[in-house]
Amino acid sequence: MPGRASQPYADARTSYEMHPRRSQSSFASPPRTSSPAAASLPHARYSSADLYALEQPVHAAHRSESGLLAHPEERRFAQDSDDDDEDDEGAGNPSGMSTLSRFDPVGSKDALNSTAKFGGETVEAPILSKSDWAAGEAQREKDEHVRGKKRRKREAWAGEARHVQGRAVGFVRRNWKWLLPVAIAFAVAVILLCYFLIPRTPTINFTSRKVPKPALTSSDDNPYISAADPTSFNFRGSIAFAIDASDSYLPVKYRSFGLTVRLQETNGIIAQETWDAGEISVAAKRETSYEFPLMFQGNYSSEDNGSYQIMRRACAHKYATIYRPPLNLTVTVSSSIWGVVNAPERTARLSRVECPIEWLANAS
Repeated sequence: MPGRASQPYADARTSYEMHPRRSQSSFASPPRTSSPAAASLPHARYSSADLYALEQPVHAAHRSESGLLAHPEERRFAQDSDDDDEDDEGAGNPSGMSTLSRFDPVGSKDALNSTAKFGGETVEAPILSKSDWAAGEAQREKDEHVRGKKRRKREAWAGEARHVQGRAVGFVRRNWKWLLPVAIAFAVAVILLCYFLIPRTPTINFTSRKVPKPALTSSDDNPYISAADPTSFNFRGSIAFAIDASDSYLPVKYRSFGLTVRLQETNGIIAQETWDAGEISVAAKRETSYEFPLMFQGNYSSEDNGSYQIMRRACAHKYATIYRPPLNLTVTVSSSIWGVVNAPERTARLSRVECPIEWLANAS
């Protein structure tokens, strides 16, 4: 029908408006001021600090009206408000992020400094009384642990040693019939090697044909003797003797060679000298003669000393009516030989030998 067609339907002009969905909370959202740009942002943006502050639980002992310590009702109010204003949050903030206007730094500081237990972050530790611990207990436990480790190590080594010993004993028991002859042959070979290869300590003597006569000589033209305090004498001379290495199958090389000359009557030392390694050696199975230069000397506290009197008379100036008694000497060699442990001393006597010098006629 034309008349009916010209009239528009009432519902054709009806407009439907979309309203934002509200929360079912009984608390009304407070009015918020937003810029025109809020319509273009679908959701508000929060900083990590805001989210952390909103998610923290609140302990009953530290409730506050602001910041992190708000009442539970206020926390639910804030959450509902945030849900209702998702579409326009952050539009008024130049940085695009919302700020928590009710954050109280003083309250947050008090909460962090508190000794109260926060949910999920508690640490439980027993409280020990004086009867539960003693001074030095930790050190004793540490020492006991170290001793235990050492003890276990010793036990392990002992077990290994017993195992090896058991295997060795078992091997010997099974093979003793051929091991015994081998051991005997080895021992004999070692004895023979030692007999032929270890050098013997040579002896010394004055009777060899290689020893020059006389064995005691001197070329000192100015010997010295004095009866004044201190009483003394000295002169240069030499003594010759043979070193016999007939029993040695190897050449004898001395590491040190010490020579000492004494008077037989008093055992007083009148000459002493030492030579180092390489200076003296003796061929194997031979007798070798050496002449050793010495300084004969003596220092005494009184002219009544026996050694001084013997040397004074034996070496007196030669007069027709003066009798000079001979000297009786003992020569001792203390040496160190390559291949010989604790080489023994060798001693020889030189008896009734004439003094090789004479004191000056004006000697006191």
